Amino acid sequence: MDPATAASPVRKRGRPTEAGRIERRGQILDAALPVFLEYGFGNATVDRIAGAARVTKRTIYTYFGNKDGVFTEMQQRLAANVSGEPLQPETLESLAVRIVYGLHSAQMIGLHRLVIAESLRFPELARKLHDNGDMWHIARLADHIRSEHSPAAAAHAEPLYALLLGEDYRRRLLGLLGPVTAAEATVQAQSALALIHLTDVDPSSGR
Repeated sequence: MDPATAASPVRKRGRPTEAGRIERRGQILDAALPVFLEYGFGNATVDRIAGAARVTKRTIYTYFGNKDGVFTEMQQRLAANVSGEPLQPETLESLAVRIVYGLHSAQMIGLHRLVIAESLRFPELARKLHDNGDMWHIARLADHIRSEHSPAAAAHAEPLYALLLGEDYRRRLLGLLGPVTAAEATVQAQSALALIHLTDVDPSSGR
């Protein structure tokens, strides 16, 4: 029997509270990514997701509609974890560091590999990743650039995002580098900001 669908405790039936619904929704999304990464989008069935999340198939359909709904909301949640809830205080530099650290993590690299591998059969996956991830991060960068520099400078958000990915991102996709460390993320973010003159920090200073 598939270990993802093996018998496991399932939550009791009943009308959950709002807090219970939020918790269960998060539980399903947490369980979904490992299933998608292991089986690919095509073979990551609702049965497998439900088994991993220890909920019924009916719960998946009720909360997300179908497997596509799970995948879309999972992507949105991962993007929000990378650059969504702002730090207090948050600056353009701290946001840039968070984006590098999040996107170059093992979790996000795995998701991007999955989308690349499945994009020919399921082209909508690439569009969702771009819209729910890349464009989200670029918009967040633009907001900070606009606030800290000028409205005109916000046009640098997309080039900055490309620099935050950089060549190391491609190496990680190929398995040539491990996940980024916090120190490496800081250096890469500072270097990217300096290259397009959005900071006075000298990245070689080690600050």
